[in-house]
Amino acid sequence: MLKNYFKIAFRNILKFKIYSLINIIGLAVSISACILISLWVMDELSYDRFNKNADRIYRPCISGRMSNREISSATGPAPLGETLRRDLPEVESYTRIWASNSSEVVIRSAGKVFNEKHFLSVDSSFFEVFTGEFIKGNPKTALISPKTVVLTESTARKYFGSENPIGKILNVNKNCDYMVTGIIKDFPTESHFHFDILGSLSSLGGSRNPYWGNINCYTYILLKNGTNKIELQKKINNELRKYFGPQLKAASGFSLEQFEAEGNRYRFFLESLTSIHLHSHLDYEIEANGNISYVYIFSCIALAILLIACINFINLSTARSERRATEVGIRKTLGSHKPQIAGQFIIESILTSLISVIISIGIVEFLIPLFNNIADKHITFNLLNNIYTLPLIISFAVVIGLAAGSYPAFYLSSFQPVQVLKSSIRKTGRKSALRSSLVIFQFTISIILIVGTFVIYNQLKYIREKDLGFNKEQVLVIDKTYDVGDIESFRNALSKNPNIIGISNSTAIPGKLENKGNFNLKGTPNLSVESMDEMNCDYEFQKTYRMNMVKGRFFSKEHSSDTISVVLNESAAKVFNITKLDGAYLVDSGRQPAYQIIGIIKDFNFSSLHEAIRPLVIFPYRSKSFGEFLSVRTKPGNYANTLSFLQNTWKKYAGDEAMDYSFLDQKLQHLYLTDQRTSKIALIFSALAILIACLGLLGLVAFITEQRTKEIGIRKVLGASVPEIMVLLSKELTKWVLVANIIAWPLAYYLMSNWLKNFAYRINITLWVFFLSGLLALLIALLTMSVHAIKAATANPVKSLKYE
Repeated sequence: MLKNYFKIAFRNILKFKIYSLINIIGLAVSISACILISLWVMDELSYDRFNKNADRIYRPCISGRMSNREISSATGPAPLGETLRRDLPEVESYTRIWASNSSEVVIRSAGKVFNEKHFLSVDSSFFEVFTGEFIKGNPKTALISPKTVVLTESTARKYFGSENPIGKILNVNKNCDYMVTGIIKDFPTESHFHFDILGSLSSLGGSRNPYWGNINCYTYILLKNGTNKIELQKKINNELRKYFGPQLKAASGFSLEQFEAEGNRYRFFLESLTSIHLHSHLDYEIEANGNISYVYIFSCIALAILLIACINFINLSTARSERRATEVGIRKTLGSHKPQIAGQFIIESILTSLISVIISIGIVEFLIPLFNNIADKHITFNLLNNIYTLPLIISFAVVIGLAAGSYPAFYLSSFQPVQVLKSSIRKTGRKSALRSSLVIFQFTISIILIVGTFVIYNQLKYIREKDLGFNKEQVLVIDKTYDVGDIESFRNALSKNPNIIGISNSTAIPGKLENKGNFNLKGTPNLSVESMDEMNCDYEFQKTYRMNMVKGRFFSKEHSSDTISVVLNESAAKVFNITKLDGAYLVDSGRQPAYQIIGIIKDFNFSSLHEAIRPLVIFPYRSKSFGEFLSVRTKPGNYANTLSFLQNTWKKYAGDEAMDYSFLDQKLQHLYLTDQRTSKIALIFSALAILIACLGLLGLVAFITEQRTKEIGIRKVLGASVPEIMVLLSKELTKWVLVANIIAWPLAYYLMSNWLKNFAYRINITLWVFFLSGLLALLIALLTMSVHAIKAATANPVKSLKYE
């Protein structure tokens, strides 16, 4: 019997070609989109879960308040991990990743030079906490000795080919030789940090700094099974009071209680490893993380696409009910019962869904490389990789078939034979009301997606065009200037080129600032110490970047005393409540003597616009000091000749060292790559949802136009013009879109306002976005409707009157 049901179902699918084709295409495209989005979401949710102890790994982070300023940091003090392992039985092991040294280094081996972007210094216990599959070497001893490194498999192959790398020497930044002691398989990409080389942290002296007030490394702790996170957090903060209290008292003369009585706060909280990628957006994250809001957005888009396709199915199935009413009446007259007829329609729906799923699998296989390229992912889709995949997809098809086909099935099977055979069924209005509601729902979703697309586009445009407090155009940044022996001679040689109009050497540039220190004003209690970002630069930094001074001046060669002076940004000046510069001195806990504050520079964004501008202290270089970056401002045009001159001059002073350079504007854009990629994906799938809605509307309008063929013919005979016929057919559609706008606007505003909260600097959602979105939705609807409406309005009325 079931076989016969499927034969009849297949024959009926072929019978209603246009409607079946629209349903199959709509479902196939929507299921493909859902599969792709599901793969992306699963990839995002899988970050760091490859670690065998992922559920027991936590990162202690800082939250606090200093001088009425909230602070949060992914980094912590150097002694934290060892102290917790020693004092708290719940902590099984720990490891640190050093935050103060750049992950970008120059490595030399056997006469070859490489710029490595992912070099991390870690404790020898790294592989006790994180999972790494060793190919060569011992995970317990590989990083115990200073000046040792562990390479990933692909990195080892790059340096040594098929040779055994163990015992080989790598020179790092010309000043230190490291011995290779281990090779591991490449670290998974689904990690919130990445590396190609791990160096022993014991090589760095700063890793032994005992002061709990310096937050300069990432600490990860491995907890024992059954540990209560809340109770442990309390114990960790007790440890903070135990060790930081006496240090604060010795340094400032104030107790921790007095420190807190002034409204200050310094606390630890625990972040689970698996929550970092999507939920953590603290200061000084080791890498840019993802965002859980994008997971929610994409999940909603996938659901919206699927709902739109199902609504198309319901609408088209109920719309053609008159054509199938006679079939139902005859079958009931011949003895068929309602469950049998409903079952037949449901099988048709499931069969349509199964055909759509088969097509969608082919679409996904074809699009997955393109999707990976857009999303910067390494997602794979193979039905044979997992025994559950195929049954899951088939089950999904059945569920979709049931969801989309149940109402039409029970609606059609409910027709009474007498009413059907007397043709009185067409006068019922219930199905028309349902179709109207479903079309309004479709347009509500479409308008929300259009508003979201406009908001995302405008926010990213705002990011690109916002005044950052400096001029980012025509600035080329040369990295690792320590490769140049005589930096001053190199600068002088560059300045002779007329196309170069500004040169500055610094330890940081916008988009890359890593150092921080503890400061307070001279003459104020040591209790008012503030943790702030800091950098060093030469006298030309402000001019090269075209920054503006708010008070005072920048460093100058004309003032010899500037070697013991500082410049603050507006945020730092606000923290210290500085209104006058006369007699204002800054005390750095790590330096002597006090530094005179000679100027306040206008706030500039040196990090992502996701973050508010933080307080910054700028120090001058002392004699013959140099930083990691050389910023070169050039005149517009003639870039090829200028770049060639820079490279030739570099070779003259740096020998065979490769010049690692980038353009500042492009470097800053990298801060928003995640936003740009996800917004592009959102735009594509939003357009897809609207297209599927239009596809369903096209089929529905075709039916409605066909249904009103005689009416249109009579109106034309009575003198109605083509525009009047068009208005008649579009009147109801316009009403649907207007109602959809009323529903969609507040929902869209709420959703996009929440998304914009991810940015410290963001646009305001203006009314024109909603009006334009509503108008666009109406135009799309009218254009879709016009395909059949124009054909019906221009048809020969004689043929129309002969219809039926």
